[in-house]
Amino acid sequence: MENFNEYYDFMTEYTDFLEETAEKEKDKLSALLSDDLKRIEHCLNEHQSTIKKTELYEKEREKLQKRLGIGGLTLKEIIEKCSDPEEKELLEKLAVRFKIAIDNVKHANKTALQVAQMNLQIIENVSPSGVTDAKCYNAKGIPSIRKNMGILNTKI
Repeated sequence: MENFNEYYDFMTEYTDFLEETAEKEKDKLSALLSDDLKRIEHCLNEHQSTIKKTELYEKEREKLQKRLGIGGLTLKEIIEKCSDPEEKELLEKLAVRFKIAIDNVKHANKTALQVAQMNLQIIENVSPSGVTDAKCYNAKGIPSIRKNMGILNTKI
C-alpha cells in the first residue's frame, strides 16, 4: 500500500487512544460504584472529552483514507486489498487490537450505564414522594422532613 506507514502510524495512535479510553471507561464504572460524587463528575467530564476526541479521530481517519485513495473502506477491506504480506500482517495484528479496544469500551460503557440506571432507580424508590419544597434538604444533606428521625424509624 502506498503511504502505508502514514496510515499504519495513524491507526496505531487511534488504537492506543481507544485502549486508553477503555481504561477510562473502567475508571468511570469504578467511580459509579464508589458513589464518590467528585470522582463521578471527573469521570463524566473525561467521558465528554473522550467523545469529542473520538469524533476528531474518526474525521481524521476518513480524511486520511480519502487522501490515500482508500476512502469509504473498512479496516478489514483495506487489509484484504493489501498486497504486501508484511504490511498485511501488521494491519491484521492492529485490527485485532482495534477491535478488542472497541469491544472493551462498549462493554465498560454498557455496564456503567446499567449501574447509573440502577442508582437512579434506587434514588427514585428511596426518595420521599410528593416533596414540593425546593429546600427539602439542609446543608448536611438531611431531608428536612426526616431531620430528627432515626434510620430505623425511616419509612421506605
